[in-house]
Amino acid sequence: MDSIETTSDKNSILLISEPSMSVTALISCLKNEIKSHITLVEKHEITDKLSISSGLVLIDLNAFGNEDISIVKQNLSSFSDLHVFALFNANELSAKELASWPFIKGVFKKEDDLDHLCYGIDKMLSGEYWLPRQKLAELIHHYQQHNGKHIDYSDICLTNREQQILRKLVTGASNNEIAESLFVSEHTVKSHLYNIFKKINVKNRVQAMFWSKNNLSIIGVDYRY
Repeated sequence: MDSIETTSDKNSILLISEPSMSVTALISCLKNEIKSHITLVEKHEITDKLSISSGLVLIDLNAFGNEDISIVKQNLSSFSDLHVFALFNANELSAKELASWPFIKGVFKKEDDLDHLCYGIDKMLSGEYWLPRQKLAELIHHYQQHNGKHIDYSDICLTNREQQILRKLVTGASNNEIAESLFVSEHTVKSHLYNIFKKINVKNRVQAMFWSKNNLSIIGVDYRY
């Protein structure tokens, strides 16, 4: 069987939603403002369209009911290494609900205007996370309340470079900012983060920030920079 080849375009945007006048208008406005290729992806097209490309994926929560969201979430989890995901129209999303999307790197609220949306998308296309401060605080609090796993800290061996990257991560620095401050490539930073996440058993950047603030001092590392 022939393998599927994916095309990579860091400025490509896929909007998972349902056809409507408002969605068509949004796509038109985004194309004019950020000059990116934007594709509408309906629920039944997720597997096919996400398998052949990579880029930023916006998930319109307004377009799906609770049962549909569960199916969409399950389908998207297998593409977490290929795409960057953000939730769109996510006003009423609780910390518990947001934590159930461990691969999400951005959140846009219903009341966000076009300028704010475009600015956030541009930041995410540059490799940064885009989470409202309130959502970030709620998410970290959720992890604090539900982090009941026992970790044998003696088994965690972080290299000097990994410790440096974690200290930068806690300050909220993006991958690009970490790379510039440590005089390495962004690809190198991503590789280190991948190894760090495996070592400390977390799934995303927010969980790693929470883990670092609570555990670096325990294994003999001062997280303050």
